[in-house]
Amino acid sequence: MPRTTLEDIARQAGVSKITVSRAFSSPEKVHTETRDQILRIARELNYVSQSQAVNRDPAITRTLGVVNPNMSNPFFGRMTREITLAARARGYTVLVFDSYESETLEDEAIGKLIEFSVDAVILSVISSDIDYHPAYLDRLEAAGIPVVLVDRELKAAHYGGVYIDNLDCGYQAGRYCLERGMEQLLAVSGPADSMVSIGRMSGLREAIGSRPVSLEVIYSDFSFEPAYRALRDYLRDHPWPEAIIGANNQITMAVLKLCHEQGIVPQQDIQLFSIDDIEHSDVFGVHIPCIHHNLPEIAQQALQLALAAIQSPEQRGFRTVVRGQLRAH
Repeated sequence: MPRTTLEDIARQAGVSKITVSRAFSSPEKVHTETRDQILRIARELNYVSQSQAVNRDPAITRTLGVVNPNMSNPFFGRMTREITLAARARGYTVLVFDSYESETLEDEAIGKLIEFSVDAVILSVISSDIDYHPAYLDRLEAAGIPVVLVDRELKAAHYGGVYIDNLDCGYQAGRYCLERGMEQLLAVSGPADSMVSIGRMSGLREAIGSRPVSLEVIYSDFSFEPAYRALRDYLRDHPWPEAIIGANNQITMAVLKLCHEQGIVPQQDIQLFSIDDIEHSDVFGVHIPCIHHNLPEIAQQALQLALAAIQSPEQRGFRTVVRGQLRAH
């Protein structure tokens, strides 16, 4: 594929080559709308400047991109911190973007990383649908930038990924509840078609098997507010169960908020279990058993895949599954 030139961008933008050149070298001298149009077209055409082309050698750029869907979620926030620290220890600069669960912002973040000619991207996509295939994946491949996936798996071409054993998470949660004699369980999960939800709820059901245990599942979202609303609406028409299992930390936090509002004392009036740590909950006297994820290990595995892809781009990486650890507190 021939390399995109300034003339190609100028032709599509309907401006002169000089204007396009100035948009890159002296952007303050170009009208805002014109500059934005030029930069957008350059991203779409996978334009790489001569200086960037020289720096495509990994030994020179030593820059990685990390894109996560929700940095306010402690899982993604801490994982990004671990990736950044580990990468910096190896002499890499890390550019971090939060897509805020937005497909548009996710696309813009990847566009910026292509502009910066990063050596690789470590990506947690906004969707847990394995068939999700945003157009930017093709742009990354055309630009020769390898992608390593974390937490959320895709069928699209990539250089390996690191994932949580979601089936085992659900199974461990179910076994914990059964071993303590709990018989009325309510699980609050993400979307029903999410691979994460399917794995965790399947594991929970597998643990229960044919035992005389009641299990209801509320399918909502993995973020705080939708989960809170879904549980609140459910409890308007149903009694509180014996135990609630939150399918991730944001859902469990939503459960805690509803408990507080309705005067329900966690671990006394109702038992709570979280698939994900609820950090510092013990500060408030609430000890929540959970599935703990080894985020430093996940970060190291993802970074190793990214570095391997940079050194040997002709070889595809592999799929790594990290098993969670039960913490009964």
